[in-house]
Amino acid sequence: MNEEPAHSKSEGRLNEVRLTVRARQVPSFFPLLQRGFTQKIQAGCSVRSLLSGQFGLSPEYIENRIQTLFLDGKPIDDIDQATVRDGSSLALSSAMPGVLGATLRRGGYYSRMRSQITHVEGAESPRRADGRIVVKLFNLTLRELGPLFLKRGIWVDADVLKDFFGSRPDDWRDGCVEAAADGRNVGIADIAHLDFTGSPVHLQIRTV
Repeated sequence: MNEEPAHSKSEGRLNEVRLTVRARQVPSFFPLLQRGFTQKIQAGCSVRSLLSGQFGLSPEYIENRIQTLFLDGKPIDDIDQATVRDGSSLALSSAMPGVLGATLRRGGYYSRMRSQITHVEGAESPRRADGRIVVKLFNLTLRELGPLFLKRGIWVDADVLKDFFGSRPDDWRDGCVEAAADGRNVGIADIAHLDFTGSPVHLQIRTV
């Protein structure tokens, strides 16, 4: 493999990074998924439509595994009525333990205890249009959906991605097989020194 040193990149900011890693390395990217990553979507749809039609999740998974959802910081009870808008944030979680978990769970017995903070849909529904949202994954959804989103590709703020790669331990590179930046092969050791500046960077992870 011909590797191009990071410092030879002179066109400016990087827009895309693709990594091939061993399967054991995938969890090391989970902090990026917890912090929040961007996805391009068709906005103006329901949360259920987004999860099933655009993210490709099965109806069984949506019903049985995603028990707690936050849209723009507010818990959701009805995923058919809650509408995703351009610029929204959506947090997904499996069932959380304890009274707090039971209270936040969508459609649960204790959900009435949080009526003042529950998401309420506005009277006017937005039209369908291209948009972007920030997605966050927690507990079991992180482990189960994380690899799917990483394979699909996520957008991460340039500074966040640079800090992430710069903070990896030396042995982290042992789990990486191949790296490319904007379609050009780069050395694994050079990833932390790439010029991540400007707009969010598209990160895609392939496993072997």
